Amino acid sequence: MMDAEPFISLRVASAIFHIIGDMRKRLNRLYFPRHYRALAEYDAIIISDAPVDQFENKHYLWFKDAVIKNGSGFVMVGGNGGFGGAPELPWTPTAVQDILPVWCINGEWNHGKVEILQPDHELLSTLPLNKRWEWMAMYGGNSVLMKQEAEELAIITGMVKTSPLWATWDIGKGRAYAHTCDWTPAGGNIFMRWEYYGDYAINLMMYLSQNPIPDDLETLHHARSLYMDYRAIRSYALQIMDFVERLGANMAPVGKIIGEADQKYTQSVDEYIQYEFQTAVVTLEESLDELRKASDKAMELKDQAMLWIYLIQWLTVTATFAIVGFTLWTLMVRRRLYREIESTRFM
Repeated sequence: MMDAEPFISLRVASAIFHIIGDMRKRLNRLYFPRHYRALAEYDAIIISDAPVDQFENKHYLWFKDAVIKNGSGFVMVGGNGGFGGAPELPWTPTAVQDILPVWCINGEWNHGKVEILQPDHELLSTLPLNKRWEWMAMYGGNSVLMKQEAEELAIITGMVKTSPLWATWDIGKGRAYAHTCDWTPAGGNIFMRWEYYGDYAINLMMYLSQNPIPDDLETLHHARSLYMDYRAIRSYALQIMDFVERLGANMAPVGKIIGEADQKYTQSVDEYIQYEFQTAVVTLEESLDELRKASDKAMELKDQAMLWIYLIQWLTVTATFAIVGFTLWTLMVRRRLYREIESTRFM
């Protein structure tokens, strides 16, 4: 959903804690910015359940400088690789600890119910947190301690202790945020089932980059779902086009319709970025209607192509059967190639 969001241009760098040694260095070379200037071009940086030893010493300083000197946003998300690290190594000795709004505790966890402390906060007020969602009943992750100057937005109250769930602060020119639990599969499954999971992630990026967060949540939620639908339907239509073209069908009519839909989509994105969300939704729905026409047309052409294939196959099989049948009838029934004799040479 974040990748489909018009406000966001996303780049993913793999940082996986079960990959070790030279492979981690190779992933860094492939995906991670190779110098500080490239990293500083990003408005927000997400470290999501990533192990501390994925990175080199210079990277920790890049993260810190990007926030304090460049004004970038930074969020660390929990899991085995986050914060205190369990069983991975802790982030405590790195320069990243300096920009986090919490103190990492090595290898400690907490599970319990979620309580929202500041529902009127700039970020939280844009989300429907006024009701008890499933993930609020039991959510767990890394234990941390609040830094004195930071804001504690939500907590996890467990059987033994209470620890921060969400915390934030402004530091230097930038802004940092802690999401101490996982939000990816495994530890974050319950959070991922939240209907507004994608909206939380997108609004968090707006907050970290110090951009205003639109407050028309339901319109935004609907629009974001439609942008996801557009990507899925367009991908489906293109797959059908590719398949049918291999059968020799002319898919130009479908390509023309998709082109018209893409123009509507681009117009919708422009309207969305201008905060004209209602207008963007109307335009996007029109583009989706065009895409559905393209999919229907592609399926129609596919059926026509398959009909000819079935017809050719039927004719081929029928002709083969007729030839073989006629040959067998000639040889075995009429026996035109045989000559009757009265006796053999032995009689």
